[in-house]
Amino acid sequence: PFVLGTHYNGAATSGYHTSGNDVKAIKTRSGHLIKFTEDESIIITDKSGNIIHLDTVGSNINITAPETITITCKNMNINVAENMNTSVGMHKTNMVGINDSETIGGMKNTAVTLDMLTMVTGNLIENITGNLESHTEKERITNSQKGITSSSEGEIAKHSKKEAKINSAEKSKSF
Repeated sequence: PFVLGTHYNGAATSGYHTSGNDVKAIKTRSGHLIKFTEDESIIITDKSGNIIHLDTVGSNINITAPETITITCKNMNINVAENMNTSVGMHKTNMVGINDSETIGGMKNTAVTLDMLTMVTGNLIENITGNLESHTEKERITNSQKGITSSSEGEIAKHSKKEAKINSAEKSKSF
């Protein structure tokens, strides 16, 4: 048999029926839905609450998952023409297998409200073409197992509002 045309029940309406007939939808018995709207959006949902919303008018794509989104690939590039904001409610971990490089064209500002720990098992080298200022409201301690060397092409000045002490287990030298 060969059928040409359509056959439908004119009295029954879809759960997505509108007076303007501006929504087209495909829904499975298991609850998966693809919805096309004449206001120029496409929405894909499943029964667990995962949502992909393509907003043609606003030129936006929103992806929502009630739990986890995982992206697995060999290489990834993310290009953002203007601004990028990341908000993490609890913990964030970055893990890089070999090298991590960061280039910032302007100012970098890091604010930590509790403690900060930096651990380096190799060498730590800082190259600063401007000034380096360090301020602490409490005690500052510098320790080394081998030695501490300070050198300057100009003057080295150490100031104290109280007594200045230099303690050595051996002899002290002032040049």
